[in-house]
Amino acid sequence: MNKSVIISIIIASILVSNVFAAIGGKRTLVMLDDLSMKKSHSQFFKSLEDKGYKLDYQTASNKVELEKYGDFFYDHLILFAPTSDSLSLSSSDVVKFIDGGNNVFIAASNGVISETIRDIATECGMEIEDDKTSVFDHFNYDKQQSEQNLIVADQFIQDSPIILQGLTTPVLFKGVGHSIRQNPLNYAVLTGASTAYSRKASGVATKLMGKKVGLVSSLQARNNARVTFSGSLEMFSDKFFNTKFEKTQVGNKEFSENLISWTFQERGILRSSNLSIKKISTESNSTVAPEIFTIKDEVEYSIKIEEFVNDKWIPYVGQLELQIIMLDPYIRTFIKGDKNGEYTSIIKLPDVYGVFTFEAIVQKPGYGNLDTILRQPIRPFRHDSYERFIPSAYPYYAACFSMIVGVFVFSLIFLFHQDPKKAL
Repeated sequence: MNKSVIISIIIASILVSNVFAAIGGKRTLVMLDDLSMKKSHSQFFKSLEDKGYKLDYQTASNKVELEKYGDFFYDHLILFAPTSDSLSLSSSDVVKFIDGGNNVFIAASNGVISETIRDIATECGMEIEDDKTSVFDHFNYDKQQSEQNLIVADQFIQDSPIILQGLTTPVLFKGVGHSIRQNPLNYAVLTGASTAYSRKASGVATKLMGKKVGLVSSLQARNNARVTFSGSLEMFSDKFFNTKFEKTQVGNKEFSENLISWTFQERGILRSSNLSIKKISTESNSTVAPEIFTIKDEVEYSIKIEEFVNDKWIPYVGQLELQIIMLDPYIRTFIKGDKNGEYTSIIKLPDVYGVFTFEAIVQKPGYGNLDTILRQPIRPFRHDSYERFIPSAYPYYAACFSMIVGVFVFSLIFLFHQDPKKAL
């Protein structure tokens, strides 16, 4: 193998590694209450390892640093340590980790929940119920068990099918509920049925009931970081993965795989390329350069958008919002893409000059935010670019010529008029 081939392979590997680093790398920190959970949740962790994730298992009490001098040591964080008060990570550390564009997956239980986990959930728009509180449903529970807090849940998110990829198989849930803040960035991935309610161990029901009982929720941050909180740690265990009810396999394993892959940005991430704005036509005798935009010009705006699916980029077919802004939006329009992910629109520029911002926005539930900005000055007409005679100015032309004619007639009358009295 010659040197050129080796160099090209090295360069290609570097580019591929950079792409995956931009999407979301594979370095994952797993914080556990007890290392024995590696065995009880072996199928969950094995599915991640099969995808190439490098899992670093640590107990909650171990001192671990997420970043140093702004450089993050991990791309993802799994917190399976809901009860540990000795968690070495503080809520501010995790929030800073999220602000850096990294992803977090948290699972709790119906026992005692640490204040750190509560603070993180609150920062992400989720309010966890009090300690030793469980979700009950006397109609939708596993009939093979006497516990009515082992509920069968199938109230999956409908507004964003990309998160669970159309999962319909019910899952088993046993844990604590939470309420979700009314925020477009928060998604109720799995909720209780209309007959579900939250109850403390003392038997006192809380105000959280019905479909307002959050079981699993997610946050899609503005920087595209994703956070998922589950009120049940057991639903990701081998025991729940292998459970059957009424001769049917439960959907916990599929639910877990779909949820973790979306949380770790394996799909639903968008990127833009080939952005261009050009005039449709330029007059041959125009003194204005083609790259200079003037008011009322007709321009063609085009951009290509792709989404990341199964480790490759494919065309994103949907709709984007285009705004042309100078302090306030002067033009707002929606553009539909073709099968190749190309978005093209012909726009007439406003009759106002200044520096305008062309902003293409894609905001679709479950997808990463895409905000592509290009600033372009729009100039007024040059002095020789105006029409020689403007139809709307004809009244002024008529007034000007009438004054000329009037002065001429007045001058003739003044020069050649003779006073009759002086003539006698």
